[in-house]
Amino acid sequence: MSETDTESATVKMKTVHTMKSLIDSDGKWKWISLIFAVSTLFFLLMNISLLVIVLRGSHRLSSDSESIIADIEIRNLDDKDDVFSQLTFEEIDLVLKYLYSIESLRLTMPNETKIESSFIHTIELLSPPKKEVMEYLQNNGSKPNRRAKVYIFRGDISPPMIEEYVVGDLPNLSYGRIANVSSRHTRIPHIYRPFSTYEFMGIYKHVIARIGKEARHVLLESYNATTTNCGNQCLRFSMTPISSGYLQEGKRKAWFWFAYDVEFFTLHPVDFQFLVDMTSSQSSDWSIEQIWYANKLFPSLDNFLDEYKCGSINKTRLKFPEEATNLYSSLNTRQPPLSPLQRRAPIQIEPDGRRFSTAGNTVAYMSWKIRHRMSPTNGFQLFDISFDNEMIVYEMSLQEVIVIYSGYTPSARMLHYADGAGLFGTRHRGLLPGTDCPDNAKFIDVHLYSSNENGKRTYENSVCIFEHNNNSPLRRHRAYGRSGAFYGGLLDSVLVIRTIMSVINYDYVIDYIFHQNGIVETKVSLTGYLSTSFYFTEEEHYGGHLQKHIQAGLHNHLFNFKVDLDVKGTDNRFETLDIKPEFKQDPWNSRDHHQSKYEKHTRCTEQDAQYTYNFETPKYLLISNHNKSTEEGLSRSYRIKFSGISKMQLPSDYGFAKSISWSRHQVTVTKRKDEEDTSSSIFAMWDANDPVVNFKNYSEDNENIIDEDLVAWITLGTQHIPHKENMPNTLTAGSQLSFYLIPYNYFDEDPSMRSPDSVRIVPKDPKRPTEGAIVERGSGYKRTVCIPTKSKIDEFLAKNSTFIFT
Repeated sequence: MSETDTESATVKMKTVHTMKSLIDSDGKWKWISLIFAVSTLFFLLMNISLLVIVLRGSHRLSSDSESIIADIEIRNLDDKDDVFSQLTFEEIDLVLKYLYSIESLRLTMPNETKIESSFIHTIELLSPPKKEVMEYLQNNGSKPNRRAKVYIFRGDISPPMIEEYVVGDLPNLSYGRIANVSSRHTRIPHIYRPFSTYEFMGIYKHVIARIGKEARHVLLESYNATTTNCGNQCLRFSMTPISSGYLQEGKRKAWFWFAYDVEFFTLHPVDFQFLVDMTSSQSSDWSIEQIWYANKLFPSLDNFLDEYKCGSINKTRLKFPEEATNLYSSLNTRQPPLSPLQRRAPIQIEPDGRRFSTAGNTVAYMSWKIRHRMSPTNGFQLFDISFDNEMIVYEMSLQEVIVIYSGYTPSARMLHYADGAGLFGTRHRGLLPGTDCPDNAKFIDVHLYSSNENGKRTYENSVCIFEHNNNSPLRRHRAYGRSGAFYGGLLDSVLVIRTIMSVINYDYVIDYIFHQNGIVETKVSLTGYLSTSFYFTEEEHYGGHLQKHIQAGLHNHLFNFKVDLDVKGTDNRFETLDIKPEFKQDPWNSRDHHQSKYEKHTRCTEQDAQYTYNFETPKYLLISNHNKSTEEGLSRSYRIKFSGISKMQLPSDYGFAKSISWSRHQVTVTKRKDEEDTSSSIFAMWDANDPVVNFKNYSEDNENIIDEDLVAWITLGTQHIPHKENMPNTLTAGSQLSFYLIPYNYFDEDPSMRSPDSVRIVPKDPKRPTEGAIVERGSGYKRTVCIPTKSKIDEFLAKNSTFIFT
């Protein structure tokens, strides 16, 4: 046996002897047993706790855990009561109780309502006067009163009307009165009513049922489908409202068209359209006026049925689409796959936890602070956007989305949509972790009241917030050589607040993006499905021929945003830097020289502050404060910059155009007035003869706008001629529009110079830069490989898919 073996045997003997001594000792054995039992129990409890946490997490759509940094930011958030927050369910209940107590309104409950009833359509916060809000936030003034804005349909009065009420003051309500403002109508003719659940109930009962009964044999013979008792071969209808600008005064009409009820119906239209007079507040009085079938217009349903029976017209014969995995309109994955590799796509992670925080309806990120709320009518709104605790934007929000189609058929020619009629707030819902937003995003539910959703409702996953790495430098420079070598850079990590509106066939992805250099970016991405019509040769120049019987119309998409910029306060001006060519003699030699120069112009009045893009006259658009200057005497400003604009083609005094006068200009700057709070309304689809909100009037009084509180109304847009690659979906990557708010002499230097993400590299020896360098990283960066937590969303959806499908 070797010395090593001997030493090993000795150690073993001593260990055995020690253990035997411990075992032989009753006291020591009891202590060991007790310690072992306590340790086992502790270990068991820890495992149970972890299991509970995991199980609880599996029933959530996103983790609410925050980093230490985020916790500190939450504590540093302004603890004042938030005057911007939307109404709570408790406040909504108070408003409902008060209004239902007013017997003269004769309000019906949602489950008892008809279009001819009086009922509450929407309830939301009425924005308090801005001066009161600013006095409260900045000078410890009184907290503004909270009041509700309520739209009530009065279908049971003569003449039937829609009325806008103000109800206040919460929580101790004492009045409910029709709003008294000069900038918009607050008693609106019933024929201008926006879409409601109860109107569609009347449509099904008195319009679709009649067509389905009297023309059932036509629908079955022509399309192998019908509207009722149809099993799995059904037709569904869509509606093309006709603006009052195209109708006789006092009329409300719409074209309806049928499509196969398959995935997705807007890509399966048939050639059956019918015009309905819906003027009466009694749905039983609605009448079918005209029928369009097989490229021919018939004056009535009876006339069409007679001619069809006599065989004197061409007859359409179509087969019901077969449900196949490769059906051109479905979103089933096609074969063969783009890649044979069964590997997941790259994802983002937060190696040290979240770097933004939320408290109530406030978000904090780096030096940014933003408040938000959801309105059932206007949708998602941002308020009090501040950098370094200094407000830059009082309000930023989407105002309206319009789509103007061209076409040959009656329905396609009149397809002019103002999407606000569908209540923007109720269109936000069902964001999917891992697809619509990153898995690690913060998802927010909102609580709204609308009759279209049977009253109060929680809209799950309506908003998501996440930090995003653009994988592109925000700034960088590499200097090299024998002297002065250095590198400095900063990756562009941003905060994104995202909502997605699904309005029938279109999906609008709206991102508010906050960069570390003080830039605010607003981006709209268009996706979803096209609206189409049945193809005829006459359609050739009005869009794209995508399938044998399918024509997708040329259309103009326009988006209007409100931006209430406050640059170092509210005493602002709208200025343009007009870039012009200069051609004159070079002072240093005798040659003539071409170059560019710019001239600054202050826009003194609202009429002068309407900007229409012209490629021949480039301009910088600035909101400036002449009372706040740099040391060099330059006014502190923010610049408005575009990426995606489109010209409105309709004449300004024609039809639908009178409801959307904001679309004439890419920017309109007006003096801020509390009453002029929106550029559009939920009535814009129908009200062209007498717009409820006539945006044109905002500028026609031509007020002075020098050193005033200003609002910029910004219009983005795109013209789209559909093509084969738009099947089945439109292309988000090629359909993005954006505008930027860019600091322009606002900061004394780029604020991102303070970013903890900055990287600086300098040589160890400046004279020998290639022989090693010192790397300085503000965030204490360590190169690690992080494995993200497995997403539980698929397991969650297998048990509960409520949030995505309701």
